Amino acid sequence: MNMLRRFLLCLISLVLLAVAGGLGICAFRPDSVKFSLERTLRVLSGGQHFWWLLLAAVVLLLLGALCLFVSLARKSAPTQVIIGKSEGGQVNISMEAVDNVVKRAALSVSGVKDVKSKLKAANNGVSVNLQVALPHDTNVPETATAIQTAVKEQLQTITGLAVAEVAIVVTSVEGRPTKVADTNYLGG
Repeated sequence: MNMLRRFLLCLISLVLLAVAGGLGICAFRPDSVKFSLERTLRVLSGGQHFWWLLLAAVVLLLLGALCLFVSLARKSAPTQVIIGKSEGGQVNISMEAVDNVVKRAALSVSGVKDVKSKLKAANNGVSVNLQVALPHDTNVPETATAIQTAVKEQLQTITGLAVAEVAIVVTSVEGRPTKVADTNYLGG
């Protein structure tokens, strides 16, 4: 947990403890509710604590906005993957380097025109999602299997990473079909 999240958690905890304490006192001493409300109304209507109240309101508003931002912020994807540990330390590889290996492996398969990749570090290795463009006269199942095999073998050979899966989506089939016969045959 980073420092900002710890700080926010601490502030939220203090505010919640204060509110819980106030509610607890009100539960045991119902007359304290009336006293607290009268005192609060007197302070608010008197105007003598205007700047302190405004400061408290701004701080609570900023704290709430910051908590909302931190809670909705996306967790960043890892930029490195550990590929080895030994007594001397550990060896990491950047996800960019892994992505280069994946793209080169996919493009090494005959007929692959274009490759877009998404990598995800998983507990059991790396998950690879590829979007590929193939020529029109390509056997898609055979080519997809060849891409999966090439990517998996290259990743394991070059980086030593285990490959959890290689998912492929064929996004386009490019080029013109080869002319086999006249398609205007009506039969008869």
